[in-house]
Amino acid sequence: MSFVSELKRRNVFRAAFAYAVVWWLLVQVAGLLLDAFSAPDWIFKSFIILMAIGFPVALILAWFFELTTDGLIKSADLAQHEAELRTFRRYLNPIIISMLSAAVILFSLDKMGWIGSPLKGGFSEHAEPGSGEYSLAVLPFTNRSGLAENAYFVDGIHDDLLTMLAKINSLSVTSRTSVMRYQDSKKSIPEISNELGVSHILEGAVQRDGDEVRVNAQLIDASRDDHIWAETFDRELSTASLFTIQSDIARAIAAALNAELSNADESLLEIIPTDSLPAYDAYLKGKQSLLVSSIEAYEAALAHFDEALSLDDSFAGAYAGLCVAQLGLYAKRGEISHFEAAESACDQALAIDADLTEAHIAKGTLFRNHGDYQLAENSQRKALEAQPKNVDAMIELGLTLAELGRVREAETILLKAELLQPDHWLVHDALFALYRHFDDQPDRYERSVEHAMRVVELNPKNSAAWNNLGTAYHSLQQYDAAKGAWDNALQLEPTRTAYTNRGLQYFYEGQYAESAEMQIKAIELAPSDHRAWGRLAESYRAMGGKEKLEKEAYATAIPLAESRLEINDQDWRSHAMLGTYLVQVGREEDALQQIETALSISNRNPEALLYAALVFYAAGDEEATLLSLEEMLVADESYRNYAADEPDFKNLRGNERFDSLVNP
Repeated sequence: MSFVSELKRRNVFRAAFAYAVVWWLLVQVAGLLLDAFSAPDWIFKSFIILMAIGFPVALILAWFFELTTDGLIKSADLAQHEAELRTFRRYLNPIIISMLSAAVILFSLDKMGWIGSPLKGGFSEHAEPGSGEYSLAVLPFTNRSGLAENAYFVDGIHDDLLTMLAKINSLSVTSRTSVMRYQDSKKSIPEISNELGVSHILEGAVQRDGDEVRVNAQLIDASRDDHIWAETFDRELSTASLFTIQSDIARAIAAALNAELSNADESLLEIIPTDSLPAYDAYLKGKQSLLVSSIEAYEAALAHFDEALSLDDSFAGAYAGLCVAQLGLYAKRGEISHFEAAESACDQALAIDADLTEAHIAKGTLFRNHGDYQLAENSQRKALEAQPKNVDAMIELGLTLAELGRVREAETILLKAELLQPDHWLVHDALFALYRHFDDQPDRYERSVEHAMRVVELNPKNSAAWNNLGTAYHSLQQYDAAKGAWDNALQLEPTRTAYTNRGLQYFYEGQYAESAEMQIKAIELAPSDHRAWGRLAESYRAMGGKEKLEKEAYATAIPLAESRLEINDQDWRSHAMLGTYLVQVGREEDALQQIETALSISNRNPEALLYAALVFYAAGDEEATLLSLEEMLVADESYRNYAADEPDFKNLRGNERFDSLVNP
């Protein structure tokens, strides 16, 4: 008998085939289960290695033993168990056929993209960036013209293409913030793709020469560092040609990745937002200015968007940009005129293009600033209906849900945004705000520091990032670290917020003159912000001998706070601070009303309770003061130092209840 015949007789081939089928099925099931539980990769790799080691062992066992209904018997004794063997084989063959059928079904589903193979990755609507073969990073384009004045144009084309690709629901596209650090990078494509967690990289270059433009683009399979598509587009320079190039690139990428373009995706690729090249040119300059987030940059953006609209007053995107710039200035200066201008610009954008996602996001931000949180939520959800993976809409929705008191829901949506764009600094900025201002978990301040530090790492030249880091440190009572962060913020860009926070720290350290100096500098930058005027009045009052200046500061702060509440009557901090101003000018009844409103809206937030204690004490109600402080410390013990260092409470020293609160 030949060796092959003996292998057949001993069912070694049957055992090998059965083992292979079972192995493949177990690999698929294990991959799906381990992925569902976010198990480390080494577990899956170890499983494959063990199965591979088991294969020769199974063949050896098949040579020496045979499986029957009586269990394992030696092959040499098969003749004595022929009946049992025939019976067992009648059961075994259908089992093998069933397993083979299951393998074929799984293989077919995998090929059709309905499931993800653990060996090569798959894609679904909720796939993590980099988890499948549709994940893409668009690296900053090279400026081939060699002219620095064309940099904004090249960056603008890159940004617009990235935005266009991100709107295609079957693609997972890394954010601009994440890819910009690779501008002029010497790192290899595999290194960049590994750091960004993507499977494909798009490189490009733009050359603008008079009335001509050339765009080169190449798509790279990062795992093999191999080009899978490349093309050069030479066109006469016009908005139509520029958007046609971007649409052609988007379609080519989708085709190369076998990504399906829906009818909605195709419609998006056909849009030409303006026929005016000079208007589009000004618009690109405005968008680049918005990336800096400083007063000067916002003002420059306004000028560029205004120029774009003077050339094409039907340019919806320019109105949306105008809205964002005005909102940025409102946040910096607190002037109502900026808010009103932002509202008008958003309305005009949506009147021109009711489906413009950027305008819905901006309008949602406007509603949130206005305290219309339900309308804000509706706007962001409408944006997400059109673009389910729009991280900017997720950020705004998360902040809105936090304002509505739906903190865990807000956390879920923001963490989803972080999962989609882990290096997008605005995501971490929103998570800082969530944990610092809204959360009530024991580790909330540690988490706020973590995300504030991440913002600084990603955007180290952003003054607001350093200011928030200082606030986060201050919440943990790390005062030296807070001072250092605020000083860095002021060195980068003097802002009202950084000056006010630094002044507040001086105030609680008993350095009232220095505190007043900081607030005066804040007022120079934001003369319409009631908070700086209120803090200045407090500093004068604590210094003593500054009654006239104190009275003038309170007289200025009160109408400014009332004006802010006309915009957003849900702003509980402004209600609370207004209460502290009013009680100091003898309007106790109005002050108490403002405090009650603040406590109600904030759900008795510990910061609101501190303001309440200040109002109650100034009104002469010591019992209500102590009750507020006690409730405040039950809610958040980190406020103990505020109570201990507050100069208004110095006469409470010696009161047994107060002393037990500040010195437990």
